Amino acid sequence: MRSKLTLQIAACIGISFLAVTAGKSENTTVAKYYDLCSEAVMHQMTSEEAEAAWNRITTVLDGAPSKVVSAVTEVNEASKYGQPIDKEGTGSIRQVHAVAGGMVTKTGKNDDYGLYVEIRHEGAVSVYGNLDTAGVVEKERIQRGEIIGSFDSSGEKEFYYELRTNL
Repeated sequence: MRSKLTLQIAACIGISFLAVTAGKSENTTVAKYYDLCSEAVMHQMTSEEAEAAWNRITTVLDGAPSKVVSAVTEVNEASKYGQPIDKEGTGSIRQVHAVAGGMVTKTGKNDDYGLYVEIRHEGAVSVYGNLDTAGVVEKERIQRGEIIGSFDSSGEKEFYYELRTNL
């Protein structure tokens, strides 16, 4: 038999799963079982009650509607890439960040992108253009969120960003 702690941890994971998908789904079944998960964790239960609650939750999750599966996929894809630029701040100079880890494949200047950086990620390529400064070089490995340059938002040109996926 599973230990009570293991069941409570599993219920917490279930709550997290449902909390993420509940906001993306209009499915009343998801909301109902989110409440069930919350109830299971918040109350003092015996091991038998915890196991019974876990069995009810897993039964529902095993038959999750396709909307829930779709919402989870959407959330996972959305969180796979970070934000390319700090949009909030007090000055006009904004830091530009790599949206995901990868390797810098190109840096330079051209008529289309001005000063730009191109990064190859797993299954994607990101391009950051009209930069004020570039702080990386070709063939450099970078991590998600790493500062790769800066952009002056008070200038004439707009920040350019493109993400090509499914390559």
